[in-house]
Amino acid sequence: MLRKNQSFPLGDNPCYTFLKSAWERGLFDEYSDNHFLIRAIENRLDDFVGKDQLIANNYDSFGIVNEDGSMNSESFCLNFCINLSRKLQYLANKFGTPKIDNFIANQLAAGKINYQEDSFFEALSEIAVLSFYGLMPWDKYIYEPTLHLDSKKNPEATLIGQRICKTIKNPNEKEMTVQVNIEVKCPSFPHESHYNEKIAIPTILLSEDGRKRVKHFCEQNSIKYLDPRVLKLKDFLNSAASKFSYPTENEVNLLYINWSYRDFQSNSFLEAWSLLTNEINGILTNQNAANSIDVDPEVFKKITAVVVYTESLEGVMFNDFRYVWQTNGQGQKFRIWILDKDLREAEKNDKSNIILKITGMNPHPPLTQCLMLDYKSKTEAERVDACKLSLDLCDLIKKCAI
Repeated sequence: MLRKNQSFPLGDNPCYTFLKSAWERGLFDEYSDNHFLIRAIENRLDDFVGKDQLIANNYDSFGIVNEDGSMNSESFCLNFCINLSRKLQYLANKFGTPKIDNFIANQLAAGKINYQEDSFFEALSEIAVLSFYGLMPWDKYIYEPTLHLDSKKNPEATLIGQRICKTIKNPNEKEMTVQVNIEVKCPSFPHESHYNEKIAIPTILLSEDGRKRVKHFCEQNSIKYLDPRVLKLKDFLNSAASKFSYPTENEVNLLYINWSYRDFQSNSFLEAWSLLTNEINGILTNQNAANSIDVDPEVFKKITAVVVYTESLEGVMFNDFRYVWQTNGQGQKFRIWILDKDLREAEKNDKSNIILKITGMNPHPPLTQCLMLDYKSKTEAERVDACKLSLDLCDLIKKCAI
């Protein structure tokens, strides 16, 4: 029986008005029974991709993590559905119900009967980022705009409105019309658990022979070697560049990358951040490195800034991007890199603040780390061994860099 012909499981509570309407209009009819949202609506969401990482990142101000470290499923499902319903209603109000209905029936469905949870989390990331921008008033909200006629590809959204800010050419704060174009990515990863394995990921680019040498070193020391996801970053950059046009002075092209669902937990996004910005061969800081992996030169002309971040369980539950500012004693869960050097320096020195006024973020310095290593240390002796091994492995990785 189609879901639209069944009673909405959450009843007539006004907190779920938009979800109930979508259910009754048949937007969930083709969703898999295993879909994250369907399981949440039916209060049977026990496990999902990246749950352990999200719990590890969580500040838990709402008590959704039990004392034993497990998730309070009932509380999570209730709050997730309430907040998703509100966010979808908001997006429908701003971008138009037909656009958001299509998004729900297709992108949020994440493959429908061939459901892929990674695709769902990418769609969920889009909702969170666009809803964050909805905290600020805009004059125009355009969903999946066509920014240039030569491409049939579209970014997620364009927002146009008045902001009091300054740019390089206009260093005094004044009201100006600003256009923001947004693309959101969230990679799919192998869903392997490494609870009891020592794991290592190089976070600079390695030569082909270098990868073999580093992998051999790891095998000799009983460490599972994991390839850095360099090609995913390249694909995200090239894809975003194909959707954006060349930005004008008051126009900003933003690429958001949700790097939550990876082997390392609270700092997983630092893998991507180092690969992008390290001063040895960062993809965005070294043109030769970018060329070596076929990054399109248009990336550096079209993308204004790249934001890399990781989610917490509460961030997903409330679908609220602001949770990436939550430090939990470990620092903010995001980094932003401005590609144009002059604009990056101007934003750092407060000679421009257009990026700050739009994103709420100041540019971060590059990160040159060679390695992410989880040695699973439990004793002081193991910690000493991990330290020594890390130094040796870092030295090898530097020698093996492209």
